[in-house]
Amino acid sequence: MNVALNGIKGRFSPFYHWRKENMTKLNFYSAHTEYVLYLQRAEQEKRGFSRVPNMVYNEKYKQKFLCGIILQVNDVDYYVPVTSYKQQKPDNFLIVADNGQVVSSLRFNYMFPVPKEFVTVRIINNEQDRAYRALLAQELRYCIKNQNVIQNLAKRTYRRVLLGKDIGLVVNSCDFLLLERKCIEYATKN
Repeated sequence: MNVALNGIKGRFSPFYHWRKENMTKLNFYSAHTEYVLYLQRAEQEKRGFSRVPNMVYNEKYKQKFLCGIILQVNDVDYYVPVTSYKQQKPDNFLIVADNGQVVSSLRFNYMFPVPKEFVTVRIINNEQDRAYRALLAQELRYCIKNQNVIQNLAKRTYRRVLLGKDIGLVVNSCDFLLLERKCIEYATKN
């Protein structure tokens, strides 16, 4: 198959190995800041930009967190950022609150691999703000209820990016293969 992948034209055969046996119920996580910065630098060096999302904001905003494990491929676990973005796109999943309102989304083009030792479970009950705690609980319940849909969308986006037929999607997505290599490299060094 002739496609362009991450700026490389030529024959490409997407080799990946899906793992399903260790998939557990979805949860929310925080990724270690140093690890995320490491991935951002790696993408920046290769592509001139990074699609790995910023996870830390100033005090005015709540810190970004991840939903996972949404995909296990090539011996790495993928997590997807939970974002306030509320528009339906082919490669995201809208999260709906109990009142029927869209409150957030999972944007699979920004998912990235994280070694288990560099994520921590986000304990919803530890949130000080009662309303925010209730919102997080609703979001998590909705994600768990739709776990199969979420994991299938993650797998679909992964395949679409690797096939490289939609250049707009490739440019607006993380470089999954690069990040997988960097994930393994980081885990072995640290």
